[in-house]
Amino acid sequence: MAGYDIITLEENCTGCLRCQLACSYLYTGLFNPSAARIQVRFSGTGCAIDFTDECNHCGVCADSCFYDALKKVKREDDE
Repeated sequence: MAGYDIITLEENCTGCLRCQLACSYLYTGLFNPSAARIQVRFSGTGCAIDFTDECNHCGVCADSCFYDALKKVKREDDE
């Protein structure tokens, strides 16, 4: 099945949570970061980015990132 590999560049993350808001809105219809399939944790002076088991790598988080902390790379179909 084709999808995206989501590459994280945590050093670019500002903690704005746009990715979480976009994800939660897409899948729940609500702007609720705790319901997102991507989670941004504040860690010391930076951020850590994790994906839940429910993440299907649709790429909406990367599309919403203004800071290039998330990039999506199209997966090739396995043949």
